[in-house]
Amino acid sequence: MCEIETGVQVLQRISSGLSPFVGCLEPVLFPDGGPSKGELVEITGETNSGKSCLILELIAKIILPKNCGGQAVGAVFINCDNNINMARLLNIMEKHIVNCSTPANQNTDRREIQRIREESFSRLTIITCYTLDEFELSMLTLSDLFVKNPHNVFLLIDSIVAFYWSRCTEKNLIRMDTYLKLLHNKLKKMCRENKVVIIYTKPSYFGAGRKQKAGESDAAEQSSLGGLYPSSSGCGSGSGGINLPVEHRLELTEAVGQTPSNDTKFTALVNSKNKQFTRYFLIDRYGINWLNERV
Repeated sequence: MCEIETGVQVLQRISSGLSPFVGCLEPVLFPDGGPSKGELVEITGETNSGKSCLILELIAKIILPKNCGGQAVGAVFINCDNNINMARLLNIMEKHIVNCSTPANQNTDRREIQRIREESFSRLTIITCYTLDEFELSMLTLSDLFVKNPHNVFLLIDSIVAFYWSRCTEKNLIRMDTYLKLLHNKLKKMCRENKVVIIYTKPSYFGAGRKQKAGESDAAEQSSLGGLYPSSSGCGSGSGGINLPVEHRLELTEAVGQTPSNDTKFTALVNSKNKQFTRYFLIDRYGINWLNERV
């Protein structure tokens, strides 16, 4: 039997051998390593729960050099919500550079910090989308971008449902669940074909209006969608929402109990590789500070 490939598929197959190795991105969230190429990571939560801040933390970990706690690989960031504070990204990068210096927390030369940040930013491609047309065009051109630069092994999107109301009009009604599934299928296909890691944010309310059919069990629905992870928030299937199959799901919420300093504490419920655990964190001008508390 002959095998037929397009030119793009040949380039993808060849370039995949040149793509750099991806280690553990964040041990606090992925203690067993990962995420691996071809996997989806969903970050969900209510407004002001830290989703965009976590995206910035992960971007810093991706593009910073290895001696600064990073991966030293390329990333493409699609900014749809336009609420990302890029100045905070600079602060986050400085935090990791200083903390990873020898000895730790020494007064690192400002010129060296600037040099490392500029070198790291050369690995980051930022695409800002203001309209649905711009977002859909960006999605169409991503495969070419990954083929031309095999060192781009991460795609981050904030948020994948930002343009839902532009798509759902009075003349073209579309359910949130349907819109989410269509986007998810595109991302999964892109993930698999380009051997990249895709990390996206989604508000927890989106798709939460789905009603379970009579006689339809959670287990049956999970099996039909390919192995879902349980959810503790309103987007979970048990509360009438929908969970699409992803390898890692991070659900961010504001914790009830406050810290002694009255700083707002947040929780990250992690569903990853059939494991579920909770991590606590604070947010300041230097990004996320993980606490030692574990559940």
